Amino acid sequence: MPPVRFKSIFLATGFFATAIIILSSSTGPNKPIAVETPQARGSSTLQSTLSSIGLSSLGSGFHISYRTSSHKPPEQQNSTSGGASWYSDWTWLNPFSSSITLDEDRAVLPPLRERPPIYTYYDTTGKGEVKTVETDEKLLWTWKRAWWAAGFRPVILGRGDAMNNPFYKQLQMENIETTLEFEFARWLAWGHMGTGLLASWHCFPMAQYDDPLLSFLRRGQYPQLVRFDGLGAGLFAGEKNEINEAIKDALHDKKLKESKTALDVIRPEKFRVEKPTSIAHYDSNTITNKYKPVAEKLVASPNEGRLALIDLINAHLHGIWQSTFTDGVAVLKPLPKHTTALTAPSWHLANLLAQCAKSIIPASCPPNNPKCAPCLSNKFPVKNYYTFRNSSTLYNIGTVPHPYTINLLNNQTDHLTLAHVRRYTKRDLWLIAATDHLLGSGRGGPSRVVGLKEAVASDFGLSRGLWMAAENVPDFVTTGEEKWVTSTKQEHQVVSLSEEWLANLDWHFGFAIPRTKTDRGEAAPPIPGPERQPKTPPGLPEEIRKSYDPDPPTDSELKKEKELLAKAKEVVIKGEKGKGKADGRMKTVVEAWNLADTEAWKFVRAWRARGIMERLKWEEDEKGFGETKGKGRWW
Repeated sequence: MPPVRFKSIFLATGFFATAIIILSSSTGPNKPIAVETPQARGSSTLQSTLSSIGLSSLGSGFHISYRTSSHKPPEQQNSTSGGASWYSDWTWLNPFSSSITLDEDRAVLPPLRERPPIYTYYDTTGKGEVKTVETDEKLLWTWKRAWWAAGFRPVILGRGDAMNNPFYKQLQMENIETTLEFEFARWLAWGHMGTGLLASWHCFPMAQYDDPLLSFLRRGQYPQLVRFDGLGAGLFAGEKNEINEAIKDALHDKKLKESKTALDVIRPEKFRVEKPTSIAHYDSNTITNKYKPVAEKLVASPNEGRLALIDLINAHLHGIWQSTFTDGVAVLKPLPKHTTALTAPSWHLANLLAQCAKSIIPASCPPNNPKCAPCLSNKFPVKNYYTFRNSSTLYNIGTVPHPYTINLLNNQTDHLTLAHVRRYTKRDLWLIAATDHLLGSGRGGPSRVVGLKEAVASDFGLSRGLWMAAENVPDFVTTGEEKWVTSTKQEHQVVSLSEEWLANLDWHFGFAIPRTKTDRGEAAPPIPGPERQPKTPPGLPEEIRKSYDPDPPTDSELKKEKELLAKAKEVVIKGEKGKGKADGRMKTVVEAWNLADTEAWKFVRAWRARGIMERLKWEEDEKGFGETKGKGRWW
């Protein structure tokens, strides 16, 4: 009998021999017994069909993917502007638009939000003076701008719209007094146009964008007529059938001729009454009781009084915006060492937003918010932030550079080469720095692009930031000695931003942005003589300076930044992509090396361009109903 240890050796030898035989037999093709089944016959038919159309060569590699587009989507109407092009679709949070559009130049944006119409009625009957009409035009302009920024589509109606309502003839036959006839004409014009809001052009949205009442009104669904407690005829909401039913009942009411307002003859049960917490109505009673200086001006000189009222309303709109963002404005500056020139317009804009608007009563509050913090006692902070911070009390101004622009500035040269880009530059440098606080340091470019897109265009971020492509921001208009604007305490250049650019931004914010820095109610310290001026270098004081805070740029460094920025704008905006000049080819190389940075820039540029085009298209559509400038049919 062999020893016990031999048994272990025999068992191990047998195990390995069996494994070798099994593995070696599996290398050859399997040849199962051919049994014809219905499934097999179907597979054979499919294979013959594929062969007949030339797809049999695809073999096992043929599959259908639902993650990317198989065909290039068609061009949408009004989807290009200023070199930017876009495709509106619910797949906008896909990291890279080209996987949807199959086009490197088209960005995928979220579908346009529906803007419910808000109507007001203006009748020039009895307003023969040109100055009166011009002043009214300015107030109507202020009204339209405020409601547009709040997410609505303002429409000005006139006598012609009222005449198109079938009940207009009956109204004329009633022979009622002028004031009541005017009020019913408003309702007739509203009933003709249909579902939406009817507002006095002295009625304004005076709250933050996502206020519950404004959010409810933006949904555009009003199953019952809605009026607002304390606003009188200032604001209504309803659907077309309910509006015309109310008009019909009122015109057949026996007390019609004895009534003073339309509400006296429209049955109360027709309405649902809401609290107007976010609506300010500047009617005659409100002005007389709360804003006596304006009331006195209206009596002494009606046109001057109306202009004072416009300034007052604008100051209130601006003040409400400032009180919403108690932490101030954050000017995004992710790579601070060489981007002072790049972010200078944004810094200047932020400081304009921090000013107090012109007003005949500087410390006043809107009628719906008597306990507001007036601008005189409000120190509105403006700071540079090196990374994006997602906060409901902080307004972000983001200037997103093209990767070619940021590489020129960061490398301090306009002579980039392919070898230098690949060996010595990091991918997506700007986006990584901008989203570091939001996403941390362990994320790649695709997830960071999604985070930035949500910050720009989500329901939360929509009203909490202004995002612009750096190359589309206009240069300063110099009005004095040429010294560059910085965010330090150094002597500043006497400059202003482009009036056209600021006028477009007025519609984004809903109020007229101050054009110059003014006194904010603080005592200015005396200017010391040369012997008493501080000897410390400009910049942050040493006691609050962080290790990552860069030194403020010198005059020569700022000049260099300005030259490189001008060169980058010329290449990015005016140059042809990948054709002709070497700069165009290098721009293409940098885009390929920084795909996430390129996608972020492309998205932000298209987002801003579409917003401007939407408003311009609305102005074009409303020409027949009342021009934003000049005369319309209601003048």
